[in-house]
Amino acid sequence: MTFDYALGVELSKYDAFEIAEMLDAPRKVHGTEVTKPVYAKDEESGEFLKDENGKKIRIGSKDAHVWHCSLAVESGYGKVPDEQWEKIAASFVEKMGFIDPDGAKSSRWVAVHHGASKNGNDHIHVVVSMVHEDGTKASTHNDFHRAQVACRELETEYGLPRLESQEHGKGLAGEKPAERARAERGNNALSDKFELRRRLRAALSTANSAEEYVRHAQDLGVRVAPSFKTGSNSEVRGYRVSLGERGSDDKGIWYAPSKLDSTLAWNDIHARFGNKDRVAGDAYLVSLHSSNQSRGDRKAVAHPVSAQQLDRMMSHKTGPDTLANIYARLSLQFERGKPATFQQLSESYARAAQGGGNVRYAARLNQRFKAGKGYGWVALAKQAGRLGRVMMQNHMAADRPRFASGVDRLINDAENIVNAEMKRIQAQEAQKVGAPKAPHVPYRDWNAGARPGSGTDQGYER
Repeated sequence: MTFDYALGVELSKYDAFEIAEMLDAPRKVHGTEVTKPVYAKDEESGEFLKDENGKKIRIGSKDAHVWHCSLAVESGYGKVPDEQWEKIAASFVEKMGFIDPDGAKSSRWVAVHHGASKNGNDHIHVVVSMVHEDGTKASTHNDFHRAQVACRELETEYGLPRLESQEHGKGLAGEKPAERARAERGNNALSDKFELRRRLRAALSTANSAEEYVRHAQDLGVRVAPSFKTGSNSEVRGYRVSLGERGSDDKGIWYAPSKLDSTLAWNDIHARFGNKDRVAGDAYLVSLHSSNQSRGDRKAVAHPVSAQQLDRMMSHKTGPDTLANIYARLSLQFERGKPATFQQLSESYARAAQGGGNVRYAARLNQRFKAGKGYGWVALAKQAGRLGRVMMQNHMAADRPRFASGVDRLINDAENIVNAEMKRIQAQEAQKVGAPKAPHVPYRDWNAGARPGSGTDQGYER
């Protein structure tokens, strides 16, 4: 390392400029240029376009003077001390082959402790110059595999839980500093990417078709526009979404949902609903082309969870994806503009996603939603918690113990929220009718087995 900043000191933008100059010095001195090819991609699916021979279509090149990745511990582990991160970072770049014992073939690098992410993962960013001290180029061949091997070794050496290397981001998109800054300027708890993901997954939990999904997303304040196949203004390839924010150039900021969450591509949306009413869904998207979707002062409308989703939950056919949708809807119901535990559970199950049913209880639950007194949402949260615990025990505890432990803590927090909501509803009802307050049955064991007899308003399943 050529230069070292004191541990725990917050860097200014001028420090960042200085660090960048130091990293880039060997490239400037030797005049070495490092580039990588740019290939054509489908905007909606993110997949590379190929020619008639099956080869990727190269459309140019771009600078690749640095290599970047982040190292993160699983959420729930807590904070890793700066001193330990310093040792981990130094060991990591050495294991990756960026350090030459003799010095000439070494690359300059920097590690920045970023703190906890939105999902609670303490992490650092590692940036390595791709030009050695002697002017030769560094190699990143097979870097993904090498990074995973290095992480497994570091876990053992430093007694860490699962350490993730994320130089190849897949699944759920993270936020960029500019997006976080924009959210803070607007006093928004979540940046656009996270808020869009919450609203789109909530819309999935309430819809029974692709068209209904788009309409429900619009009702939640999401602007939707179609993406067309090349040379067409009627053949739908996918869709784009926005919260109406504008960038520094005053242009609207739009996102491809598949880039926010790989399971939200338009073809995947159709597949979720068995490709039924596909023509109607595409036609509705086409109708949104260049339409004015400003909501003005209209209040957002959040729909009840669909009968299809309720049936899946009651028949125990629920997977992480369905729970991600349900918790997103619960976040809108309970947390509204201050997303916290339920939103984190939705994100956790969304990441994890990358027998006979109790029909009478499902029907009762549906009636509670229609009654609008709040019991339905409490019962839904209870059922989601039960299924989450069962899923962890049966499928995640052995393969992903730290992940399961983190989700378990979040479910415990959700349990406290729902208990408090149940007390609030009961107190409100008792005050309205002047009746004695019904005894509160603590909702403490989402992992409880089947109970004999008919269900109660506490939402226990038989």
